[in-house]
Amino acid sequence: MGLCCDFLKISVCEKFTYGVVTGTETFFYKLGVGIAKKPVKTIILCWLVVFLSAFGFLRFRQEKNPLKLWVPPDTAFVRDSEWLMETFQNGFSDEAITIIDDDVLTPKIINKLAKIHTEVMSAKTPNNITMRDVCFKIPKVNKKLLRLMMSEKEDEADPSTTMNAALYCSFIETMKTDCYTKSILELWDFNMTHISLLTKEDIVNDINSYDKNLIFGKLKSYEHLLGGVVKNETGHIIGAKAIENYWLLLVNFSSVDMSKAGNMAGTGDWANEKALEWEITFINISEKIKENEKEFYYFASRSFGDISNASMFQDIDKLCIGIAIMVIYVQFVISKFNWLEVRTVLGTVGLLTIGMGFIVGAGLCSLFGIFYGPVHISLPFLLMGLGVDDMLVIMNCWDELSVSETRLPLPERVGLMLKHAGVSITITSFTDVIAFIIGSSTILPCLESFCIYAAFGVFMTFVFAVTFFTACFVLDQKRLENGRNGILPCIEHPKYQPNKCSQSRLTSRAFEYVYGNVILTVPGKIIIILITLTCTSFSIESTMRLEQRFDPKWFLPQESNLADFLKAREVHFPHVGWDAGFYMGALNYSQEIRKIHMAVEKLENLTYITSNVMSWVEPFRTFVLVNFKHDVYQQDLDEDRFNIFMSKFLHSPRYAKYQGNFVFDGKLECGVPIPKIKMSSIDFNIKRFKDPRLQIAPMHMVQAVAENANFTSGDRFGTVWSKYFAMWITDELIDVEVMRNLELALICVMACTILLIADWQTCLWIFVCVLVTMVNVCGFMQRWGLTIDLVSCIGLELAIGLCVDYATHIGHTFLTIHEGTRQERALRTVSSIGSAVLFGGLSTFIGVFMMSQSDAYTFQSFFKIFSLVIIFGIFHGTMLFPVILSWIGPDPYKVHSKPIPQHEVTENGTELT
Repeated sequence: MGLCCDFLKISVCEKFTYGVVTGTETFFYKLGVGIAKKPVKTIILCWLVVFLSAFGFLRFRQEKNPLKLWVPPDTAFVRDSEWLMETFQNGFSDEAITIIDDDVLTPKIINKLAKIHTEVMSAKTPNNITMRDVCFKIPKVNKKLLRLMMSEKEDEADPSTTMNAALYCSFIETMKTDCYTKSILELWDFNMTHISLLTKEDIVNDINSYDKNLIFGKLKSYEHLLGGVVKNETGHIIGAKAIENYWLLLVNFSSVDMSKAGNMAGTGDWANEKALEWEITFINISEKIKENEKEFYYFASRSFGDISNASMFQDIDKLCIGIAIMVIYVQFVISKFNWLEVRTVLGTVGLLTIGMGFIVGAGLCSLFGIFYGPVHISLPFLLMGLGVDDMLVIMNCWDELSVSETRLPLPERVGLMLKHAGVSITITSFTDVIAFIIGSSTILPCLESFCIYAAFGVFMTFVFAVTFFTACFVLDQKRLENGRNGILPCIEHPKYQPNKCSQSRLTSRAFEYVYGNVILTVPGKIIIILITLTCTSFSIESTMRLEQRFDPKWFLPQESNLADFLKAREVHFPHVGWDAGFYMGALNYSQEIRKIHMAVEKLENLTYITSNVMSWVEPFRTFVLVNFKHDVYQQDLDEDRFNIFMSKFLHSPRYAKYQGNFVFDGKLECGVPIPKIKMSSIDFNIKRFKDPRLQIAPMHMVQAVAENANFTSGDRFGTVWSKYFAMWITDELIDVEVMRNLELALICVMACTILLIADWQTCLWIFVCVLVTMVNVCGFMQRWGLTIDLVSCIGLELAIGLCVDYATHIGHTFLTIHEGTRQERALRTVSSIGSAVLFGGLSTFIGVFMMSQSDAYTFQSFFKIFSLVIIFGIFHGTMLFPVILSWIGPDPYKVHSKPIPQHEVTENGTELT
């Protein structure tokens, strides 16, 4: 009756507090009692859930397509990429070598290059796949015959218009195809005998005097294959420091299966399976040459994918060592050093809880069709830190039972244990889940998938912690109370008396001493506040200088061959830009040619951004003007004549190099009008800037050229595209994405904390602790050399969920302590729950520590961010927060539930008197 009267007197806010506190405590008390009564059935039920959830893996799908992992799906880049692969159908990938010497234009180096070329072209895979089976092929012509057919002057009639059409086309159609290479050796038609007789003078003369018109196929030049070029006073090349050689492989986009061609890191390039197999042979050849040549570097299209994939997954053994350390650590924390209270089996089974949570979470995500991505490999280690934290809080609440409570029957004791621990770990687990749910609203597919997997994993780990682990604890406690050995339960210890040392609560005493005599003294409090203000001020300044920057080379170990190749290219070929193209769809080209010309002029005028603009438009205009006396810029050209002129243009010895810039709705044949054009392209390069962020503005400027072309016929499609845009688009969006997600996560986590803790002042101070922790993390990230990129974005998403745990445990425990002043309650708080918070933070650190031993950029970044979160989260949660609470902490819960006696829990539920 008295309780009812008290209840009527309290305010609406206090009623809400009463409902939340008593409701959650009652639920967990009843749950603990029920589990303690039927631990075996609980364990069987948990394993049944795991077994059933595992069927979700029948729909397991690992995404390996970079386009569907790292690029926002609703961007124009994804649309354009899919259109290009569908329309273009065939493309090519590069294999390259670089030789560096004091002068590479010498007989010695040219002969060395010739031997390498011969070896590459003749190499076979174990399945007898050769270069000619997988290469990108172009027509091969007799250059001597071409010289007889065509004029050296561009303003004279072309043989494709002057010769008899049947005779000319018969010559074109009988030409064989050959592998497309970019090689200085082509100057001598790859004639090894001729090359072996070259002198220095021959090489220099040939490189300065070759006829650029006599190239049938895609445009080639040889100067760009040379680096560190030395010229004389007349501008002629007399030497060079580096030389490159390229072999191009065919990529048929329609036949590429990324589930086979891709890799687990999601960094694989598009390639056919045969080409991938041949590339392994190419890499083996290059590695053998590298052993004997100091200044030799090589690159294969699969190199970046292979090396970044190996870098991410080669250190799994080190991470497994971390798991082993965690097992030992858990044993050390939850056990007491005597034969009965050493909880070897319980500690091991406790870690099994984390595996069960991961399996169920991943199984459910797979069932719902959510793909598994490359960064998900870090999820088990994250769950390990959070799961161990839950177990330690549960065990700490068992140790904190009062003397009178320890005399109760086991089910009641377990109920009281979960009553105290359940609310605390519910708050932390649900705030983690909320943080991940907010993170899943990201526009980045891989991060979205990771956050969904993390939310399911954290929730299921929490569920199994309060059910499976508690049931295992009950069985282990029965074993202990029956006097059975903690390592070999078959051994009994009748009337065993644990040694006094194992019964001493050293950790709690240490916390009580340190806080009572140092931290919670007036000087200690002042020092803690000063440290907080200093670090926060320092971090705010550093956070303002935190850069948004990413370089794919960070994924490569510094000692890798690809990293060496890229370094050599940066030194000797700084002029080489990013490949790009202006792509147009099924336009009416006879009508749109003027607009195309204007767009090309704009690209050419962006000289500080673009270079090597290789347009077919001006050459086509010249061809028609010279051979048919018609200026396509000034006079209209009907579609029929356009198709005839374009056919002759593309079969001209001088201009056939532009065939690769068109895709037709049918076969291109000599002597007949071209089929309908499905797509055409104009190739160019975007200049490189030292800072990747400076590439974003040029990207938008060249894209604007296509957007402003204003085509009005056909499908009106026009775009500028480069595969490197994927990286720049993500860079552009990632900083805004990080800030949005962090702000939303903070708001939602605090809302969740308010609902579960039900005290505004406590929630406010928890918010302050979390906010200051995140500011410190961002500030020290900048000092530690990290930037805002896709990897750190994921790390910061996880940081919100991690850092809220520490302050929440302290705040909730403070509210449940009713006796004493604020100072005394703060001291009791840290002495009772502080050790569990500290050990939980250490468990997370152990879970990620072995990441620091990995060379992978992903793991290194995660380790740095998690370390900062743990350091500052523990400092603000267990030092700053108790100091604040000791000064201006809130009053305890005014209405709290009393322990529910065992005899009042019936089979049908709980009856409150």
